[in-house]
Amino acid sequence: MKKIFCCSLFFVLLTGCFTTTYDVKSSFDIKAASYVNQKGNSLIEGQAFLNQKGGGVVTCAGKNVSLLPVTEFASERMMILYKNIERGYLNYTAATMIKISPEAPPEYYSTGRQARCDAQGNFKFKNLPAGKEFYITTTVMWEVDYIPEGGYLMLKVKTKANEIIEVILN
Repeated sequence: MKKIFCCSLFFVLLTGCFTTTYDVKSSFDIKAASYVNQKGNSLIEGQAFLNQKGGGVVTCAGKNVSLLPVTEFASERMMILYKNIERGYLNYTAATMIKISPEAPPEYYSTGRQARCDAQGNFKFKNLPAGKEFYITTTVMWEVDYIPEGGYLMLKVKTKANEIIEVILN
């Protein structure tokens, strides 16, 4: 147990030495994100999971899923984190080495919608406005010998009137 603790402590200290800070140039525009609160008849339902090296599957069971409106600010943050604005995976270790400056304002997070993954990793967002773009993000994590594995998933989607958009994040 002492050996695991020492190794974990060393890892945490080591990752702190390699943190990279990225500057966000755009600012958050709450008006550009306000469409997230509009009501509509679109639905996004999906599932999030990761495959383990040994063949096991881990879902986002019990974790929050965020639905964020696509704005210039959100896209810049997604590009920094996932090196992509369409789909991405960021492993836990890499995430600990990224710092974004300035921090996102509280309004950035409050403009999104939240859902929770069920035991099978399923989630649903109802009554969304049609023709709008959103980022879906969630976490799939587990531990091996007290060391966190897994990471963060992101997918960009566009809603359509009277349609159910089915997505898989993996």
